[in-house]
Amino acid sequence: MTELTGRVVIVPDADTEAGAAVARVVCEAGASAVLVGNGFDRLGTVAAEIHGETGAPILIFAGDIGRDEERAALAEMVSELFPA
Repeated sequence: MTELTGRVVIVPDADTEAGAAVARVVCEAGASAVLVGNGFDRLGTVAAEIHGETGAPILIFAGDIGRDEERAALAEMVSELFPA
């Protein structure tokens, strides 16, 4: 995988097994991750596991990014916490 140090990757469905696997791979490659899904508790568990293994900065966003207002809130959060 390409080196992703300094990048921020938004991982949708990170509360699923497949999404968690994607998050783990991008964090192992050096990225920071924003884990997105509907299950706040599951996102927290996934974030703690991946951070413990990789040390990567990880944020969680529990919501439905199929909704315009939630996508806007996610975009605002990411741009404030990870300025370009």
